[in-house]
Formats: sequence, C-alpha cells, structure tokens
Amino acid sequence: MARAPKPQKLARIDVTRVDGQYRFHIEDEGGESALYEATSEQAIALADALDDLLADEEDEQALPPAA
Repeated sequence: MARAPKPQKLARIDVTRVDGQYRFHIEDEGGESALYEATSEQAIALADALDDLLADEEDEQALPPAA
C-alpha cells in the first residue's frame, strides 16, 4: 500500500480569476510550487470547508479550560 505523502509547510497561496476559472498558485517553504485551476463550484466548496474549520477552531478556543 502506498504511503501518504509527508505534508509540506505552506509558504504562499495566490488566487486569481482567469477566464471564469480560479487559479491557485501554491508554494511550499522549500520553493516547490504548483498551479491548480478550479471551477466556481469548487472554489465555493473550498471556501465553505475552510470557513467551517475556522469556525470550529474559534469554538474550541472559546471553551473554558477543563476543571
């Protein structure tokens, strides 16, 4: 069975809109980069997923310390 790749630390993300497509230019701290295109629906799904995760993080940080 193939191993999952080791996560790289993110250095930069640039997002642009070109000809009705969203382009994500992603670069890691090692200087490796990749360019992805996404539809509006995919970009919305990504934004929704990030929004949900960030809301969960805010909820966790707002919890009082366990007794």
